[in-house]
Amino acid sequence: MHTELEKTIFTRMTHASHVLLVPHKNPDGDSLGSLTCCANLLEQYNIPYHIYCATTYAQQLAFLPHVTKLSTNPALWKSITYDHIIVFDAGDLGYAGIDKHIQALSYKPTVINIDHHATNTYFGDYNLVDTESSSTCEVFYRCLKNNTATITPEMATSLLTGIITDTDNFSNDATRPQTLYAASELMNLGGDTQIIKKWVYEKAPLHALHIWGKVMQRLKKHHLLNMCYTHITHQEIDEHGIKEAHISGMVNFLNSIQDGHAGLLVREMKDGTIKGSFRTTRDDVNVAHMAKQFGGGGHKKAAGFVLPGPIDTAVAHIFETLETLFPDGSVTEQSVA
Repeated sequence: MHTELEKTIFTRMTHASHVLLVPHKNPDGDSLGSLTCCANLLEQYNIPYHIYCATTYAQQLAFLPHVTKLSTNPALWKSITYDHIIVFDAGDLGYAGIDKHIQALSYKPTVINIDHHATNTYFGDYNLVDTESSSTCEVFYRCLKNNTATITPEMATSLLTGIITDTDNFSNDATRPQTLYAASELMNLGGDTQIIKKWVYEKAPLHALHIWGKVMQRLKKHHLLNMCYTHITHQEIDEHGIKEAHISGMVNFLNSIQDGHAGLLVREMKDGTIKGSFRTTRDDVNVAHMAKQFGGGGHKKAAGFVLPGPIDTAVAHIFETLETLFPDGSVTEQSVA
């Protein structure tokens, strides 16, 4: 479907002079998986590159190649001239945390946007966006495959990381036959599922389960919107060494609660901002539309956003906004104001 576009993007990447690779803020396995795979590709072609992220990355993704090259230093935007900027897994430049940086440039680089979210704003000069794919890693794998690129075992592991984490181990609605086929091909190419399992999906220690208990004790229901919600503070995450996978588990656990149309986990980040994660299992609820009200996005059944803190202020703002969006109290699609 995107064959010509894939060829154009591949040619531009492999013939670039200097590339800046950018994941979204607080990058997950899909964003960093696709980015680190691309870093390997650029090295094959001896293309100079840098990696910029507005925030740091979670330590359970430290096994991915090239992540130690990631810089949060804004000086990267002033000290080097890039002819191409490639953004991975971000619906818009704000979510990637680079909108103001790009606006401030005195020159115009070519922006390549690679993503799979339905809320993507097609902000790039070239937009490889496939909303039918499970992950940005699946989108990028198809691009590489259609260009007969050499995919090393290291690259295959990066791409598998994104597919596995975005499908929650092939268990959510993003998992489709083509997803399983891509994963199987990547395993045949040397992708290492064991290292992904070890780093990302290790069993939760006792202290993590204690925090689960605290977070679930705070679980409340917004009766008008029929939505369950809870929160976790940065102090709790830091003191107990909670990993991203454990937090993802909390978010996904909200899907198992039958009493509610959607679930929301509000998480305090290190910098004081608030990260919200919506989940639903219902076909008539679109949480991506909700997240978009706060500058976020995602998928119909799983979406996220970032707001200024503190937690109480953010939660009040979230529900005030949603009450306006759904004046009759129902968050189903036919009830949108």
